[in-house]
Amino acid sequence: MNSPKIVKKRKLPIFWVVLISSVMILILLISIQPEREAVNPKLLPWNSYYDDSGQLHALGLTLNQSSLKDAMDLYGKDVEVKIFSDANKENKSIEAYFPVMYIGSIKAALALKIDLTPEELEQAYNEGKSISRTPTGNQEIELYSSTIVKYFDHPLTSITLLPRKHLTTEAILKRFGEPDHKEVQSDQLPHWFFYKKGLEIILDNDGPEALQYVAKIKERQVAKTAE
Repeated sequence: MNSPKIVKKRKLPIFWVVLISSVMILILLISIQPEREAVNPKLLPWNSYYDDSGQLHALGLTLNQSSLKDAMDLYGKDVEVKIFSDANKENKSIEAYFPVMYIGSIKAALALKIDLTPEELEQAYNEGKSISRTPTGNQEIELYSSTIVKYFDHPLTSITLLPRKHLTTEAILKRFGEPDHKEVQSDQLPHWFFYKKGLEIILDNDGPEALQYVAKIKERQVAKTAE
């Protein structure tokens, strides 16, 4: 009598086991979508507005009230502060610059003008760490950290957002709506004005668009209406 044959199952080679396991893990990871933190609508560039007292709110900040410290709480500590002047050392201004900041998936740079009295501005200029000149002859004055700290609580007078991704006119119209006024200025670039948003958008096909939030844009609307 013949004994029954024992059939042995062949094991898969280690290579195939590892490969199949890796593919299954990859599929699992792709299928699991990470939860994204919701973006506060007040931070979005197209949601700027004037409140009942006439204060302009933009990107989570309030012009003439919020400070550089408030901006750093929102967008991080990676910030540069410099004084700018023309070649004759006149028309000085002090600005804070965030090279990289994020609002949800929006990657951009951010420039903020700080409100200083003429005396404070002159003192900061005299305390400058170094001076460099732009190709046009204007001056950029780098400041010591000890000088910058003095102005952390001073209010901001304007906000400029510089998106890293080019904004098409279609994208602007979809998010911001139709501008109240359009004009080509001396820089030969189109400027779009959104009076209720306190916003001026400078369109530039060769460089990043600039979104400038300035409270006085509302005054421009009054002037245009008077005309």
